[in-house]
Amino acid sequence: MVTHDPREDHDDAGGMSERAQWFVVAALVVSGIVAPLYLYVVGPGSFGLGFRDTYLAVPMVPAILLGAIGVWTAVRGQ
Repeated sequence: MVTHDPREDHDDAGGMSERAQWFVVAALVVSGIVAPLYLYVVGPGSFGLGFRDTYLAVPMVPAILLGAIGVWTAVRGQ
């Protein structure tokens, strides 16, 4: 029976390039800092939307960004 030896793993990023790693970091910064800060500073009613719609639409931007980066890295990794 052959087992996995973790010392043989030289690529800790799972095959992601340095550019892809920075895209993920940027998307996480947008998701965790920029979008909540935008909602705090600008507040509801931006983009001509109501309170509920603003709090649904603004977090959708980083979610779409993270999804696009996930698909991009998955396609590149094949």
